[in-house]
Amino acid sequence: MNRHIRAALVLVLMVTVTACSPRPAVRYVTVSEIKASLPATPVIAGFDIDDTVLFSTPGFYYGLANLDGPDGKNKYGSNPLGSKSFWNDMNGQFDNFSLPKASGRALIEMHSSRGDKIVFITARDSSQVSILPKILAQSFMLSNPAIVFTCNAPKKDFIAAAHVVIYYGDADSDMDQAIKASARPVRVKRSPLSNNKTSYVNVGGFGEDVLIDSEN
Repeated sequence: MNRHIRAALVLVLMVTVTACSPRPAVRYVTVSEIKASLPATPVIAGFDIDDTVLFSTPGFYYGLANLDGPDGKNKYGSNPLGSKSFWNDMNGQFDNFSLPKASGRALIEMHSSRGDKIVFITARDSSQVSILPKILAQSFMLSNPAIVFTCNAPKKDFIAAAHVVIYYGDADSDMDQAIKASARPVRVKRSPLSNNKTSYVNVGGFGEDVLIDSEN
């Protein structure tokens, strides 16, 4: 057999095997199963915010899509997420339109009932004024919720510094950073209505548990 033909056949075989290799099955869990798997003593539970405990697409959608600036352009410029003005509005006003997720509420209620400490670690930028503490307190019956703004820096060091044992997030990057910080990663699924389509291609692919029915 011609060596070029043999090489082509080997390549086809390799591609076929790769394409047909099954992905690991996604491991879905309930809130009760997560609770049963935790240590008997209280732990520190970390939560991402956007698309994990709050459906905050309304504010982000306006920030990214508005044409209210001069000459019908975006009022926050060509890069709204890099605009301090946007974050002042998002944290200071637009969270009035953010909706608490039922799955987030169930998780926070479970951890609160165990006496666990809860800390929110978000990639959002900080701002001069923020109603986020009030929104989280009212939505999830929390007193003085602890919030860490990483300003889009990797979360690993913040998760580790807070001694987080279990970290909930929606994004692939959340799972990656939790693992690198030696915290247990748990995936909360995004609402299909979320306008955030980034870092969400590998659900279950990090070996993380995925909270069932957590889109809402």
